[in-house]
Amino acid sequence: MSGPFLPLAAVHTDASAARTAAAPPAVQRHTMPPQRVLVSNDDGINAPGLRALVLALSKLEGVEVYVCAPSEERSGQSHAITLTRYLSCHPHPEVQGAVEAYAVDGTPADTVMLALHGPVFGVQFDLVVSGINRGDNCGLHITYSGTVGAAREAACKGVPSVALSLDSHMARRLDDYTASSRLAAAVVSALLAVLAEAPEALSDMSEGLVLNVNVPAGGLEQMRGVKLTHQGTGCFFPSWREVHERQGPHMAQVEEHTEATRLFRNYAGGYRQDGTEGSDMAAVSGGWASITPLGLRSDMLFKTRIAHGSSNSGVSAVQERHARGCVAAAAQVVQRAAAALGMEAAGTEGVEWPVVD
Repeated sequence: MSGPFLPLAAVHTDASAARTAAAPPAVQRHTMPPQRVLVSNDDGINAPGLRALVLALSKLEGVEVYVCAPSEERSGQSHAITLTRYLSCHPHPEVQGAVEAYAVDGTPADTVMLALHGPVFGVQFDLVVSGINRGDNCGLHITYSGTVGAAREAACKGVPSVALSLDSHMARRLDDYTASSRLAAAVVSALLAVLAEAPEALSDMSEGLVLNVNVPAGGLEQMRGVKLTHQGTGCFFPSWREVHERQGPHMAQVEEHTEATRLFRNYAGGYRQDGTEGSDMAAVSGGWASITPLGLRSDMLFKTRIAHGSSNSGVSAVQERHARGCVAAAAQVVQRAAAALGMEAAGTEGVEWPVVD
């Protein structure tokens, strides 16, 4: 024992009083449950963009990161899902920073659907993050993107989601994603904070919203800041070329080759620019990290009725409130992520928070 023994006469006979005097007051500890983030992509589970993203997110306090991603590159798969065959799924423990990781021989949307609704993890996810993609997903590239498709699948099922892309097709090493992964962590941290603080934001995002984030190439010190943007219309046109090569794994999978069989490969052709002020590509080209809120509805008639404040369905006011709430949540993410990185925030002028009905 440390300290001298006390004479028996000096020991207080009231045991409860002695315990009260000696013991410090009880402290009520309320441990917050971890926020679980699912990561997927379309470049495959071994892609450096995914590895850098998982490492960055795993360092966020109170966040657990899980991975379910394609076993190989599945770029350009959009929101395709597999219905005509079984999917194989196997553990992939090499993903540093992940609580659990699985590789699936399916599309990006398959992996998210399986993780959210299959018996793989047995947990509920607070957020789905897809990326970091090698190459931008601005403008109409969003339509083809497996990165966005994975995030959209989560949004379809009511889980808030983020799609992340780096505007560099030359990013093939882990170090190439240093800046974009730091920005990704700031975006995810900001979004989780907004969702925790504002239940209405969670409600808005749960009705279908993807935050599409595009990061310019280069270091953080070269970025101008973080900007709230709209989807542009820029896109590549195809340049089809006939190829004459020996059959290999990269060639067309056809049952029979005849003398009349011709093989083609789709290369990138001309690019239609969209430099419209406030568009995603204009922002990235100007050195800004772009955050674009994407909804799930595409029909123009509905949007026209919303703009004019009328709808035959009688739900225009509800949908208009939902749209404003989503944009407001995205603006908050822009401002908070920029502040965390010591950057300028742009494009959020006039966006009210919280949203007033």
